[in-house]
Amino acid sequence: MIQVYIVFFKIFVFLALGFVLNKTKVIGSSGERALSDILLKAVLPFMILSSSQHDYSTDAMNGMITCAVVACGYYALTLVAMRLSLRKVNILEDEKRIMVTCTVFANTGFVGFPLMEALFGSYGLLLAAVYNLCYNVFFYTYAVYLFSRKPKFALLDMFKSSVSLASILAIVLFIIPWRMPSFIAETFKMIGDMTVPMSMIVMGSMLAGVNVKKLLTDKKAYIVSALRLMVIPAVVMGVLLILSRWIEMLPETMSVIVLMCALPSGSMNVIFAENYEVAPHFSARTVSLSMIFMLVTLMFWAWAVKAVF
Repeated sequence: MIQVYIVFFKIFVFLALGFVLNKTKVIGSSGERALSDILLKAVLPFMILSSSQHDYSTDAMNGMITCAVVACGYYALTLVAMRLSLRKVNILEDEKRIMVTCTVFANTGFVGFPLMEALFGSYGLLLAAVYNLCYNVFFYTYAVYLFSRKPKFALLDMFKSSVSLASILAIVLFIIPWRMPSFIAETFKMIGDMTVPMSMIVMGSMLAGVNVKKLLTDKKAYIVSALRLMVIPAVVMGVLLILSRWIEMLPETMSVIVLMCALPSGSMNVIFAENYEVAPHFSARTVSLSMIFMLVTLMFWAWAVKAVF
């Protein structure tokens, strides 16, 4: 548990730094976009590729398959459940769409990758890459359909993302017997090590621009945060405990899956909401509120997976 507290202390410091840099005008909206682009298009792919150098084992391969199956099942079931549960709720249709996407699609990139690597090393990062591929499949199909308000599927768009391409390549590199020379692996790792501070600084800067009054009075955002950060990971943990009676799974595998399901709502929800003009302000408030509560809930789930698994 000491390692968990150390990781979250680092995360808190980086978030606070981003917050202060925004308030002191060192980082603005243009700076956030620039850092996000560098992170997603350059730094994060190197971190993912570095995970491919994890020693091959049957257990690790089985863990990747388990992660993919559970992730696909999670996305399929939660999307159906959310759409059905909100069908007769008396709120704006655009807000219903945002509640679905913000509840189902978490921040697997900025938060998920660095957290899994920090807690579980290269194996955790490898599983996060597998999980993120499943995220991309469902996000660029059903989520885009919801945002665009018409049946416009864009599955091929996932292959335009450097993160997705790096995830696919990392899986291939892990499976084959070849491993990078040490000087290449060390270089990739040095670049990838920038992911945690950069991602948390960006998130801290984003939090600094939130309208606190509107944020704290939005009941629907609280509901989404509760589902996203507490209900969903609790259900997933229960399902994994039941499955573990019949299927052998490493504790690390189950821990990564639960924690990936316990992440705050993803920033891509805000980006697409703005692009398609689907309740963008509600989306921003919802994502921001879940990011704030994440500081407490993720600590709890990190403790819970250690205690239960």
